[in-house]
Amino acid sequence: MAMQVAFPVNQQNLQGFVAVQEVQQAPQMQIVPVPQQCAQPVSATGNDHGQLYQQLLPAVSHIMQITLENEFDECTHAVAQYIMQFRWQDDSTIQQWLSPGASQEVLSGRILEAFAHWVRVKTKDLDYLVEMSQVGHSFISERLIDLKNQLEQACYQSSYNEVLAEFLHSLVCELLGRDSACLGSALAGALLGRKGESNVQDILSMVEWPTMLLAALVRSLEELQARVCKAVMEIYNATRLFTYDDSKNLLMMFFQNYTVETTTGTLDVHDSPSDSAFAEAQFRVNLVDSFGCLMKLLKHLEIVCNNQAANGKEVALAVDFEGVKLSRNGALCLVQLTCSDDPTLVYVLDVHCLGARLFTMQTPNGTSMKMLFENPDIRKVWFDPRNDIDALYHQFGIMPRGIFDLQLAEVADRRNRGLNVHYVQGLYKCLCQCADLTSEQKVFAERINTLGKSLFEPQNGGQYEIFQHRPLNPVILVYAAHDSRYMLVLYNQYLQSIGARWVPRVLLAGAERGKWCLSQEYVVPGSEAPDF
Repeated sequence: MAMQVAFPVNQQNLQGFVAVQEVQQAPQMQIVPVPQQCAQPVSATGNDHGQLYQQLLPAVSHIMQITLENEFDECTHAVAQYIMQFRWQDDSTIQQWLSPGASQEVLSGRILEAFAHWVRVKTKDLDYLVEMSQVGHSFISERLIDLKNQLEQACYQSSYNEVLAEFLHSLVCELLGRDSACLGSALAGALLGRKGESNVQDILSMVEWPTMLLAALVRSLEELQARVCKAVMEIYNATRLFTYDDSKNLLMMFFQNYTVETTTGTLDVHDSPSDSAFAEAQFRVNLVDSFGCLMKLLKHLEIVCNNQAANGKEVALAVDFEGVKLSRNGALCLVQLTCSDDPTLVYVLDVHCLGARLFTMQTPNGTSMKMLFENPDIRKVWFDPRNDIDALYHQFGIMPRGIFDLQLAEVADRRNRGLNVHYVQGLYKCLCQCADLTSEQKVFAERINTLGKSLFEPQNGGQYEIFQHRPLNPVILVYAAHDSRYMLVLYNQYLQSIGARWVPRVLLAGAERGKWCLSQEYVVPGSEAPDF
């Protein structure tokens, strides 16, 4: 019999679920006996917990059926077990929310939030396998090939969609366990429903490079979490358990896509990059904190670089780093990138979470962050990269090439106007002097610069270790993204103002600055403007 698949979060059902604003108690239904191995964790502490579990199970089943059209009892039991052990950030437990007189609407929101955490655990398990698929773990490749062979044989007997659905469902259950069957069903529906990925050849080509298929599954699970949490935010706001902003801050860890409103400084969350509000915003942030997201970024940059090269056009990447006393001895925590193909979108890569593999993970064609940094044909637009490169070289063995140092370009700009220049300027001052930025953008630059430094500079009452706190502080996320937000604007302005005579000199001087890392002992960068 063909396996029924569901798209991640039945959006129509879920919207209705929230719009009612009074979620009815789950209907009475026959309780499936809990298997012994499932019952142990909750019944070991006494009959009260067993009764609590039986009370919780129908509510969990009802909500999972709404969100995923779940028909797998094993998944319902697994989520119910997880919720029995779960503590919310206010240290409450499910017993409090199931007590007589408790709000059924709030209970639904609490169950959905805990369910999102359960999916997050599964997503991290799968994302770990994305990393393992590139470091010699043959189990993943061998199992995928086995499943691929079964898929090819079954295609002669059943429809493509049925076979692909069964293939993806089996793969997820194989990798994450039978209690993840509901996710296998949802992921099968997600991949089969996407344009360009809905035929046999697309899936088979991803099987040939397991990292690509696993990464696609991870991204689908991340969108599932985000959509669930969007519903949770609406429930909490409607029931006044939390304000919208408080619930947004509570659930930020579940989102990868953000927009920044520079008139108010508001940071908003989006469940998908295809969300129209996200796609149309002028300041967008994509947090790359999983290998699934990283693989998508690498493929995108690979396509951009190849297309631009084919057309004889330059690719420019604005680059900035954040860390704890960043240098060869200080931890690199974040890498911010803005690509010239879309200056409104800033990628914030979480080095603290992903580690050195962030730089070596590669596409089937060999594109990696290390390769992009070291490719001299890709222009890296940096603002005083000396400490950044010192960390990159000594901690990750990467020597960037193709550097255009904006700080030196500003020096060239003043010298081109006949001024005597002895000292360099900071990024904020350069932004304030940029004719291509509006007064509103400059005011926001000052505001976010002040707020950010108040959180990480010890002399302003902050601490550098805030860059290692997860989830990221919203102000730190915006501060980090903003640093590379207008670098390409400055780059284009300086290219025009200094002219062709100065550009090669800036590039040569930037390359010399990049060699700062080769000194035997770390040298604190000075503020003197070099001669070039």
